[in-house]
Amino acid sequence: MKASMPDWTELSSDPNDPAAMTATSQWLQEIRRIHSGVRPLDAIVERIENRKVLDIGICEHDERYMRDPGWKHNRIRTHASEVLGIDILAPLIERLSKQGYRVQVADATSDTDLGERFESVVIGDVIEHVDNPVALLRFAARHLERNGEILVSTPNPFSRRVRKKVEREGMFIANLDHVFWVTPSQAMELARRAGLELFEYGCFINRRRIQKARLLRRPVSEAFTDDYLYCFRKGPRSE
Repeated sequence: MKASMPDWTELSSDPNDPAAMTATSQWLQEIRRIHSGVRPLDAIVERIENRKVLDIGICEHDERYMRDPGWKHNRIRTHASEVLGIDILAPLIERLSKQGYRVQVADATSDTDLGERFESVVIGDVIEHVDNPVALLRFAARHLERNGEILVSTPNPFSRRVRKKVEREGMFIANLDHVFWVTPSQAMELARRAGLELFEYGCFINRRRIQKARLLRRPVSEAFTDDYLYCFRKGPRSE
């Protein structure tokens, strides 16, 4: 059984302390999972199969994406045993409700309690948009069953795609509704502040890159993943 997520504040008062940095690095290497030939949504769908799911932030930037057969919420509905979708965009939620979706208007950074508990809470490409990511994770934890998990997908700020665009254009302009990025060590800190534990995170790297790294006896570089999938569960400081 793996040890619990390290808490750097128990090792040092200095967030740049070498021993704390080493413990963080070792933990992240231990819990990292490399996915090949799949995307974050594929990994999420696999984990929520036949589970009761809360899907946070289901509405897309443009309603036309929600008519696509591959729309995230539809894929989750297909594989979960039961799903409740929430968002703050009341007009879109009202339309989805009329179409037969089980949805509700709710602010997932609030102290609201929906009155239900779920085996999985999915936060797909949402955390980079919110003002208060710790409040978002606490909201998710509040709605978890005892052994449930929170699945958070978000872009990788250090991907080759980002770097190439910076080299080509001199800067990188992300989605204009994004307010920050979440790296693996930052995911650990968000978990600590929310009373959660980061117990696994996924990178999505094609098979050729993995084989090349192994052939050269080098670590598989996270620069080759465009997205991360962070998996959280309740920790000792959870509500």
